Amino acid sequence: MKSLFKTIIFIMLIIVFSGCEDELKQTQNETTKKQTNTYKHFKVSDVIIDTNYKKSEFYVPVYSHIFYAQDRYLKLAITLSIRNTDLEKDLYVESIDYYNTEGKLVKQFIKQAHILEPMASVDYVVNLDDMSGGSGANFLINVASKNDITQPIVQAIMINNSGNSDLCFITQGVIIK
Repeated sequence: MKSLFKTIIFIMLIIVFSGCEDELKQTQNETTKKQTNTYKHFKVSDVIIDTNYKKSEFYVPVYSHIFYAQDRYLKLAITLSIRNTDLEKDLYVESIDYYNTEGKLVKQFIKQAHILEPMASVDYVVNLDDMSGGSGANFLINVASKNDITQPIVQAIMINNSGNSDLCFITQGVIIK
């Protein structure tokens, strides 16, 4: 009986750990796609976006850290999410620029226009230890479309789950042009 019990426990452990391995591989694949920008639903476009396109610019406030006392702060990881909410039409993402508290450009996430397919989304991460943006960082995202499409959703999620507490909040992108 003990032998049967040990065998069952052993088989269950193999099943549990093999599932973890699949999840780890999936996470690694997603990380590789993010780092190399090799999504099938978000690809480089050779289209020249001219005055025939309807354009919008989103401002997204973000925080690389927030203060909880005069000289004390909590670092935050930032995830920027851009979502094409249209069921049928492509969204062209022309630029994704990250600015610091002083208004200086820190990073350009894409160098040329990309097509974001219908109902697809893409995200970019500023790591927890990257405080180059400061407490007043922001993104400017320029998008365009050939025809009228539903308004895209642009959000940022800030998170820190170190220590004994978790902190997570969202900011919305606002159309400024």
